[in-house]
Amino acid sequence: MTRAKYISYGERRDPQEISKVLGSLIERASLRIDIRQGELVKRWAEIVPHDWVEAATPIGIKEQILLVEVPTGTAGSLLKYQTGQLMDAIADTFGDDLVTAVRLRVTR
Repeated sequence: MTRAKYISYGERRDPQEISKVLGSLIERASLRIDIRQGELVKRWAEIVPHDWVEAATPIGIKEQILLVEVPTGTAGSLLKYQTGQLMDAIADTFGDDLVTAVRLRVTR
């Protein structure tokens, strides 16, 4: 099976190599990826306070809100009072703009 190596726009444009237009296509689609989000999840155990490592699992960040899963409502209630410490630890490593709020969700 032969794969297409060229792409063209409209009727009058000359075909261009896909590799040359891919960057502009992604830029036009306004895909913005902040690699710090993945780094936070990957390095969770070394960045956040011990209580968070023991009782919470980071899920991801959307619109600067960190979603964290906890095993029980009790664990969530205890950690809720420690979100300031969590956000300070994250800000120390990644800056103030990565996470502006934390949302806790009980695992089902």
